[in-house]
Amino acid sequence: MRILHVVPSFGLGGMEKIVCAVINNATNNQEHAILPLDGCDSALSWITNTGVQVIEFQKANSRRSFFFSLYNALRYIQPDLLMTYNWGATDAIWLGRLAGISNIVHHEHGFSVDEGVSTALHRDLIRSIVYRLVSKIIVVSHELEEILRNRFRLSESLVTRIPNGIDTSFYSPNEDERQQMRKSLGYQGSDLVLGFSGRLDPVKNLDLLLDIFRCSNPRDYPFRLLIVGDGPDRLRLEARCQTVGFRSYVKFVGSHEQVLPYLRVMDVFLLTSLREQMPLTVLEAMGVGMPVIATRVGEIPYIINDGIDGFIRDVAAPVDLFVQPLRSLLCSAKQKRLGDAARKKVVERFQLKTMVQQYTDLIQEFDNGCSRMS
Repeated sequence: MRILHVVPSFGLGGMEKIVCAVINNATNNQEHAILPLDGCDSALSWITNTGVQVIEFQKANSRRSFFFSLYNALRYIQPDLLMTYNWGATDAIWLGRLAGISNIVHHEHGFSVDEGVSTALHRDLIRSIVYRLVSKIIVVSHELEEILRNRFRLSESLVTRIPNGIDTSFYSPNEDERQQMRKSLGYQGSDLVLGFSGRLDPVKNLDLLLDIFRCSNPRDYPFRLLIVGDGPDRLRLEARCQTVGFRSYVKFVGSHEQVLPYLRVMDVFLLTSLREQMPLTVLEAMGVGMPVIATRVGEIPYIINDGIDGFIRDVAAPVDLFVQPLRSLLCSAKQKRLGDAARKKVVERFQLKTMVQQYTDLIQEFDNGCSRMS
């Protein structure tokens, strides 16, 4: 069975991790290919399946040339199953239909930066059309499931929710690596390291994160901030730290192929996003055994039990309401109790193997259909 994944980009992001997990656990009768529309293929380093083909695609400057090139690529490859991802790949849906591809599965993992607060009307009009051209839509959160079924009036049989999962044997505590990395980064044993990992762009609302850190008073308390990732907001955020006078307490370490060593350095994970669906970074942080303080967005209320394994606050809540639980985690016993509960939840409810099996079952349905047709 030939499966083509058309992705807007194949960088080091959460969506790409899910694609790689599905490909790495493919059955013997599956042949996977990836077509990154922007040419970025950094996430190939996460793929262990040696039989994967990468389709080179030059994105044309004009829309007409782009449509023509993508149509020709889809018609030439003619996969048994076309899998498209997020808004950036929706053109592959209608072009795939024109190219004669019968089985198309679209995935919605969340909205792009320019739809951080609300979705765009013109995009919703397009979505309402192309969604009806697919065989199945996979979503990762209850919010997306509700939007697709209520706003776009899609049938229950068309929309399937598959929660994200992580490898909890990989994302796990390791005290030796933790101490080694903390020493290499210059942290003291008493430092309580707050952390964030992800793309540094406006939808992550990182000004709120810096406000929380500033109000935590790192001059008088042992709070330190570690930011892992890169993006358009990095220089501005670094400059802001300098302006308000706490740059020496903040480390920006850039983007890394493997964030696990840096997660193990952290004591508390902060997520202040305006919009998320089911962020893998939260699951990964919980997997290494740390509590998460997050805004009430997307799937977060289904992941974190406030006060039990982390804390949830409204995006518009006063900064003090974020600082309050942060200060309470200066108590090492409470920090460990919540961290242990966080890891326990991920191990019990968000396993990679469960997610992969759901994708495998879905692909098998289309494989069976192809077999009957042939």
